[in-house]
Amino acid sequence: MRTSRVPNRLLLAGSVSAALAAALTGCSHTVAVGSKRVLRVALTEYRVVPQSVQARSGPLTLIVENEGRLTHNLAVTSKGTVIGQTPPIQPGQSADLFITLSAGSYVMSSTLFADQALGVYGTLTVIS
Repeated sequence: MRTSRVPNRLLLAGSVSAALAAALTGCSHTVAVGSKRVLRVALTEYRVVPQSVQARSGPLTLIVENEGRLTHNLAVTSKGTVIGQTPPIQPGQSADLFITLSAGSYVMSSTLFADQALGVYGTLTVIS
């Protein structure tokens, strides 16, 4: 009697797909900035954490930590215009960024090298 391994392969493929979907869904969690108006941001070679942030309009302090192996910075932009940015941050170091934002959508990204093309960016949504 011959047995088929196709169901096992399908089960494995389904499990891998479910794990991948769960991982991607986890990336979409939005962090809300609290009443102290301070947000901690971590940079590595391939991401900005958190990747999705929501804040109320007004002043905001970003404490930016480079947890990667290469130098990064953090720029906050709106429609291609830089609102504020840190200087280059060496690995293991941090820098503070003080900005005042009005309602709208912003991109948080490292502008050094090809960081943004490699995924080193996140979104910042500001509401009134």
